[in-house]
Amino acid sequence: MMHTICQKAEGRKVRAAVAYAGDGATDLLSVKAGDLIVVNGSRNAIASGATSARLLRSWYDLGVLLYAHETLHAKVFVIGRTAFVGSANLSLRAHTDRTVEAAIQTTEAAVVAGAREFIDAMAANATKIDDAWLDWADTVPVRAPGGPVLWNPDPPFEPNEPYDVWVGPEERVEWTEEETALAQAGYRMHSVAGGRGRYGTIAISESATDASSPVQPDMVLLIRPRSVALVRFLDRRQRGGAAMGFYRTDRDCVRRTLGEVATALGSTPAMLREGDWARMDPSQRGVLRDLFKLPNLPARS
Repeated sequence: MMHTICQKAEGRKVRAAVAYAGDGATDLLSVKAGDLIVVNGSRNAIASGATSARLLRSWYDLGVLLYAHETLHAKVFVIGRTAFVGSANLSLRAHTDRTVEAAIQTTEAAVVAGAREFIDAMAANATKIDDAWLDWADTVPVRAPGGPVLWNPDPPFEPNEPYDVWVGPEERVEWTEEETALAQAGYRMHSVAGGRGRYGTIAISESATDASSPVQPDMVLLIRPRSVALVRFLDRRQRGGAAMGFYRTDRDCVRRTLGEVATALGSTPAMLREGDWARMDPSQRGVLRDLFKLPNLPARS
């Protein structure tokens, strides 16, 4: 099936959300400027060789719009007016039928539109791949090929790719029935075995593309009455008129008092509790990174 997808891509617009794209895919899929591809860009995917930093850099240089999603395992392609939904990754193994794959191919307008919406949603909740991200990916040592690729192992709480730091008050919100259903769907999506993390929701902009909101893998400092909870932003979702963000806390993360954070930012507890959501500038980010012992990785933007 991957052979069919690659043949279909010749001269057509390509949009895809495909978990893994390895070195072997370099000469398989015909891509061009303006095409959009979302891949699993987790450290584990790169370290295993399942996702190739070298391949992504070559696509980036061509002008392909690239996004790194940490937990993506889907394989959805929209080639022109045809959708493919199946099991095959972008790999030489899948292309040469060395693995048994299956997929549905359809030109039914509603299905194609749904596949396109899914890909766009994955891109909206992923990290845009740029020069800084690619420089980081080049530093990840690649293990010898042939080892297993672990999808979504109990993911590390700390970010392992460029990230921003946000600060905002934790507000008590009375969710509507529609929002409650959306929250429950998010909890199911983000559940992780082992119980090392807790998941929660925050009120967020109704626009899924609003640049003034966090995106994965940003870190968020939730201002509570007496303390500050460091959480990892997962994604923001919409359904009908409901919109919310999802985050993960970790029992092993560093926690600080509200007074410590206020002092570090040159503010007061009252100002932080009553303030608006804000993305930290470079100096604020550096102070908070040291205070919470976060990785010294570049800012996302």
